[in-house]
Amino acid sequence: MDSKPSRGAKLKEWIRRYLPCEIAGTIGEFGGAGLVYWTTGSLAAAALAGTIGASIGYYAIAFGTAARRYHHADSRRSGPLRGVVAALLALRSLLVEFGPAEAVDSLAVRPFAFYVGPLLLGSTMAGWIAAKFFADIIFYLCTIVSYERFGSLIARKQTIPEEAHDGSIDSITVA
Repeated sequence: MDSKPSRGAKLKEWIRRYLPCEIAGTIGEFGGAGLVYWTTGSLAAAALAGTIGASIGYYAIAFGTAARRYHHADSRRSGPLRGVVAALLALRSLLVEFGPAEAVDSLAVRPFAFYVGPLLLGSTMAGWIAAKFFADIIFYLCTIVSYERFGSLIARKQTIPEEAHDGSIDSITVA
């Protein structure tokens, strides 16, 4: 029996993992870009604000999820030490999973795309939407490679065996 997950299963796993982060990041991205563009009229300033807003929204969710998973899985420690260890492991997880993608995305691709998109398309909103899709493709290509390659260093849902009612062993997912 082949234990390799199907493409559909992997796609569902990635969507479940990244969609909440993506929603928060998109709100921060368009909110930051829109607010700065509305107050300054500068596409360059809006591009930077959108990039920063996307990162804040995205990583707030990603960090919280990773820290919660590590905290829940650590039954050996208690009190503040458990929280500190969970936070440090979550930080490591985010650096491994997102570090390379974020460097490429935030330092080059996203600000450039958010600046050039409106100029090429002649519409600020259409340009920003196109820029977001373009930047997200690059970001997720890098992120998914890291996620799949370095999975043992990344916070994931854990599967543990549990006795089924009929005595057989089934898998369950925790936190």
